This record gives sequence, structure tokens and C-alpha cells, in this order.
Amino acid sequence: MTESQDSRVEISGRIAQARDDAGMTQAQLAAAIGLDRTAVAKIETGVRKVSATELVGISAALDRPIDWFVLESPPGVISRRQDPIVGGHSQPLDRSVELLGRDAAFLLEQGVLTAESRRRFEMPQDFAAAEQLAAEARRLMGVENGPLLNLQASCEGTGLLAFSLELGPTGGDAAYVEVDDLGVALINGSLDPGRRRFNLAHEFGHHLVGDAYAPEIAVVARDETERFLNAFAVYLLMPREAVRKAWKQMADWDRRLAAVAVSVRFRTSWTATCSHLRNLQLIDDQEMEELTSAPPRKGDFFELGEWWVPELESPSVPPEYGRRVVRAYRSGKLTASRTVELLWDTVTETDLPALEAIPLEGVRREFEPLQ
Repeated sequence: MTESQDSRVEISGRIAQARDDAGMTQAQLAAAIGLDRTAVAKIETGVRKVSATELVGISAALDRPIDWFVLESPPGVISRRQDPIVGGHSQPLDRSVELLGRDAAFLLEQGVLTAESRRRFEMPQDFAAAEQLAAEARRLMGVENGPLLNLQASCEGTGLLAFSLELGPTGGDAAYVEVDDLGVALINGSLDPGRRRFNLAHEFGHHLVGDAYAPEIAVVARDETERFLNAFAVYLLMPREAVRKAWKQMADWDRRLAAVAVSVRFRTSWTATCSHLRNLQLIDDQEMEELTSAPPRKGDFFELGEWWVPELESPSVPPEYGRRVVRAYRSGKLTASRTVELLWDTVTETDLPALEAIPLEGVRREFEPLQ
């Protein structure tokens, strides 16, 4: 088989995969791009060459960028997390995290992003080690105690790019992929704010221990790892001493309002807050059950005088990532359309700043003949 045939088979396989992911039949794809079903079948088996015009149509019909069909995906094994009630794997989650990984690889190649060598920690083998890893992570972030706010920016400072995209209620929780020494996490922005933060904290744990894993691995074999990384996430967001201190300061408060205050100040979900208060022996089993069954209401926030500040609202890109992409656009490294793609529609082309003017002297030097 020739090199061109090798390439054609690779493209054909990607077309078949994208069509299957989109839930389309060959006949439906053929109708969308103006071909016979037999022509699509031949393209997908590599018997027939796909033209550039046809590939553009296929790309639009299957909602994939053209380069997805012709370029290899970045190396790295993807970790995907699903809530147990969802089950299986989420095609929107899989597809989006792959595209994010490809974006990161492209920006690294262009010099827009840089990947510094990062320290990798040992996977925790028990809950005490998980709590210790959370303390190490906070030191790495420069926030050793108290609430960890703006988690997305804090993770970015450690080499983890966290994105939030709307994937729907059945779109999974989160996914993670490594690209060189960069980590890329995708959080389902359709979920509630507390769960989004918890999911990012969990993926941050995978990033720290360099433990990306494939979805084909049996869930049972990962149970203990996931439990310890869940504990890591809880202690990362709610350090033991910080929570104890806050609880002590509210000793004369109504117990439920005190729990609401912990949830709001540490920006954690109500379930995670109540469970952690029980683990720290600040409330007993009965209180936890009563509190869990009575989540906060708007009136509680008025009484408290404090409100939830949601993070990772969809769509959201890491702040330094966004700054570097826009700077690359301003300097002429990226087109406007590519910039909007890389910022995942958080802006439109009309939102972009003006391009930098190239000094006339610089233009002259650019075109001076070689001596």
C-alpha cells in the first residue's frame, strides 16, 4: 500500500468514526453532502478517494474541524469520569476533550503556550495520604489555608488548563488528557457550580500524579484510586483546620445556617459539605442526614448575608490561556476565525481587539534583498 493510500485509509476511518459518533447512517451523511450512499461507503472503506470539497461538506455535516480528519490526535491517554447514574462514556465529552488536547498541541507547536517540566506526586494509597497530597497541592498553588477561590486560575498556574463547556446533564462529569507536560481538563459546565469545582479538583489530582487512564479499564479496578482522589478533592477545597476554624467561629449559630456558610465560603456542593462536616466529626450521622435532605434556599443566603459565587460557568477558558491566544492574534500569529475557535466561542470576531501595527521600518527590513 502506498503512502497516499495509507493516508486515505486513515481519513476514511476518521470519517466513519465521526459519522458513528454523530449517530448518522451512511445514507443520512450522503444526503447531507449530496452523494450516493454507496459513495460514502466506498470513502469509509478507503476504496474511493474523498475530494477536498467533499471533506469540507463532511466536516460541516459531522460538526468536526477539517484538521481532525487529517491530523493525528495528540499523544496521551484520556481519563474520563462519569457519574454512576450516567453510565457508559459520553461522546460529547470524548470529542470535546480530544479537540481541546489538539488545540493545546497546536499552541505548543506555535510557541503560544509553553509546557514547563512539572513535579509528579505519588498516588495516595490511603485517606491520610490523600489529605497530605491536598496540602502539597495547596502549597504548589500558593494558597495553604482558607477557601480556594478561582480554582480554574489556580490550576492553570500548575500547568493544568481547565475548560468548562456545555455538555448537557448526561454529558459526563469531566475528562483529562496530557499533552507533553501540560494537562488539559474538561469540566461539564451543565452541572451545578459545586459539582463543577469538585470535578476540577478531582481531575487536578489525576494531573498531579500523572495518572491519565483509558475508559476501557474496568471501573472496579479503579475504585480505590477514585475514592482516594475524591478525598483529595474534598481536602483540597475544604482543608481540615480551615473548616474546623470556621465552624468554631460559628459555634453559637443555628447549625444549619453554619453549614450553609461553610458551603458558600468554600464553594462546595451541599452534599460534599455535609459529608465533610461529618467526616471531621463536627456533626453526627443524624445531623448529616437531616441537613442533606434540606439543601440551602435563597432565604438562607439572605439570612447569611453571603451568596454563592459560581465558577467554571460554560463556556469558560483558562485566563492565561485566553490572554496568550489573544496576544497571538494581535501579533498576527492567528487568524480571527482560528482565535474564536481556540477560545471556544467565548468571544466573536467583533469582540477581538485591533491587530498590532507593524512598524514601517520593520516591513522594509522584511523585504530587503539579501546581500
